[in-house]
Amino acid sequence: MLRWLNPINSLAGRIFVWFWLVLLSTVFLTLVFSGSLSEPTDIRRLPAPLNQQLQRQIAPLAQSVDRASLLQQLAQDQSSRWLVVNNTDQQLLNPEALPPRFDPHWLTELAQLNRPRLLRHRNVYLAGPFVIEVAGQQLALYQQRQRPQRAWWSMRALSEPVLILLLLAVSATASFILAVSISRPLRELLQQNLSFASGKLNSRVSRLAKRRDELGQLGRSFNTMAERISDLLQNQQRLLRDISHELRSPLTRAQLALGLAEQQQNLQQLPRLKQELERIDAMLDELLTFSRLDAGQYQLDISKCDLTAMLAELIELNRVEADSKQQRLQLDAPEQLWLDADGRLLSRALENILRNAIKYSPSDSTIRLSLQQQPQQLVLEICDQGPGLPETELAAVFQPFYRVSDSRTQQTGGTGLGLAIVAKIVHQHNGTVQAFNRAPGLCVQVKLPRVATTKMTQPL
Repeated sequence: MLRWLNPINSLAGRIFVWFWLVLLSTVFLTLVFSGSLSEPTDIRRLPAPLNQQLQRQIAPLAQSVDRASLLQQLAQDQSSRWLVVNNTDQQLLNPEALPPRFDPHWLTELAQLNRPRLLRHRNVYLAGPFVIEVAGQQLALYQQRQRPQRAWWSMRALSEPVLILLLLAVSATASFILAVSISRPLRELLQQNLSFASGKLNSRVSRLAKRRDELGQLGRSFNTMAERISDLLQNQQRLLRDISHELRSPLTRAQLALGLAEQQQNLQQLPRLKQELERIDAMLDELLTFSRLDAGQYQLDISKCDLTAMLAELIELNRVEADSKQQRLQLDAPEQLWLDADGRLLSRALENILRNAIKYSPSDSTIRLSLQQQPQQLVLEICDQGPGLPETELAAVFQPFYRVSDSRTQQTGGTGLGLAIVAKIVHQHNGTVQAFNRAPGLCVQVKLPRVATTKMTQPL
C-alpha cells in the first residue's frame, strides 16, 4: 500500500498527493478568506485619556455660531475627521467624510448610548457620540480614525472578487500542472505508436521510458514490444527469403530428376526425386511443428520415459551422419534414468540439439552427451567442439527464425527453427534451456523437473 502511494514511483500516488494538496490548500484559503471577509465589529469602552483629549477638541467646535459654520470649520481641518449627525432625525450632515464601505447604521447604534464609546468596524475606529448644541440644535459628533493600510500582498487587504479569483487561479494552476504531467508523456507515446504503426519500426519513446512510475513502465514495455516486433518481422522476412531459397533448390532438383527420367525412360532418378521430396516434407513439418507449439495446440502425453535409453537411441539414429564427418558421439549417463515426460516431443527436442551439434562441430571431433541426476531435476548437456557463438547471441539462438549468420546458414542449411522448437518443448515441460561457450565448442544445457506437469505453451 505504501509503495502504491509513493509519489516518486507511482502515478496513482502522485495524483493522490496533488489532489490532496489542492483540497487542503482550498480549505485553508477558504478559512483565511472567510476570516478576512467576516471581520468582527465591536463596541468597547472609550479609554479615559482619549475621552479627555477628544473633549478638549470639541470645546472650540461647540462655540460655532451655526451649523453651516461648524461644517465649514470641520472641512478646513484636515488633521481631524469628524462626522456630524443631527440628533433630531439622525441625519448625517457631512456624508462626504464617511469612510468607504462603512455602514452608517452603526452611527445609530452609537447614538443610543448614554456615553461615548469606541467602535471598531473593518479598518475604521469611531469614537462618540459627543453631543454639543449649536444654534439651538443638538448635534452628535463622531471622530473617525483609520488603521494603517495593509500591504498590497496581504490577503485581508484584497477585495472579495480578487480573493475569489486568486483562489480559482491557484486551483487551476495546480490542476493544469497535473494534467500536463500526465498528458504530455501520453502524447509522446501516441505519436510513437502511430509512427510505429505506419511502418517506422525504429520508433521508440525516450523521455517517457526514463520515468519511474507507471507511465515509465508503459513506455519501457512499448519499447520492448517494438523491439520484439521489429526483430520478429526482420527474422520472418529473412525466413521467407531463406525458405523460398531452400524450397526452390529441392524443387528444382526434383524437376530435373523428372526431366531426366522422362528422357531416359527409366527409374534411375526416382531415389533422388524421393530424397528431395522428403527434404521438402521435413522442412514443412518443422514449420508446422513450431507453429502448433507456439499456438499452444500440443498437449503433453505424460508417461514414464527412460532418458538414458532415449539418448542412446538418438545416437544410433544419427551415427551415420556423424561417421561421415569422423565425429565421435560419447554418452555419459546412468544405466537408467526415468522421467515423467512426453517422450515423443522430448525426443524431438533432444534430437534437434544433437543434429545441431553435428552440423557445426568440425570433422574428427567429439560430441559429448552427459546426463546427471539431481534431487529435484535432471541436467542434460550436449557439447560440441565447434567455433561456439558470440556471447551476445547465446540467448538469441532460442528465438524463432533466428540464425547466427548468413554464412553459417549457407553452409549448413536450416530454417532457424530447430532451437526455437527445443525451447518451446522444454518450456512446456516446465524446464529451462540455455547455451554457453566452453573452450572449445558450444554446450546446450537442458534442465527438466523429475515430475512433469502439463502446461499450455505460451510465446517466449
